[in-house]
Amino acid sequence: MADFDTALRVGKLGEDAVMDLCLKSGKTPAPVQGKFKPYDFIVLETKLAYEVKRDWKSKHTGNLVVEIEMPVGNPSGLQTTKADFWVFDLPTEYIFITPSQIKDILCFWDYKPSVFVGQGDDTAKKAFLVPVGSMKQNATKVIKK
Repeated sequence: MADFDTALRVGKLGEDAVMDLCLKSGKTPAPVQGKFKPYDFIVLETKLAYEVKRDWKSKHTGNLVVEIEMPVGNPSGLQTTKADFWVFDLPTEYIFITPSQIKDILCFWDYKPSVFVGQGDDTAKKAFLVPVGSMKQNATKVIKK
C-alpha cells in the first residue's frame, strides 16, 4: 500500500504545480475535494476542467501512459474522463491536450493497448503507450518549465 500512497502524493504534486501555473496566469483553480475520477480541478473563470497526469518516467521510456481500463475490464482514464484538457506533467514541460485530440492520435496511428501493472498499483490496467513526440505535435499547448 505504501507504493500506492507514494504514487498518490507524487500525482498531487503534479496537480499542485499545474494549479500554480493557473494562478500565475491570473486564473483561479478549484481542486475537486475527495475521491472524484472525472477530473482534478476546474478553473473558475473559464469553467474548464483539467486532469493532470504526472509521467516523469517518460523521460526514460519516451512514452506517455494513457489509461483506458483499471482494473482491466473496468473503464477508466480516457474512457471516463470529463476533463476538457489533460495536462501531462513531464520533467521539463507541460503538455496540454484535449481528450479528443488524444483519441485522434490513437485512431490515426492505430495504437494497440498494453496490459500491465503500474508502479504503485496492485492490479493490472489497460493503457496505450504513446510517444511523447506524438502528443507534443498534436497538443493545444506545450509549456517549458
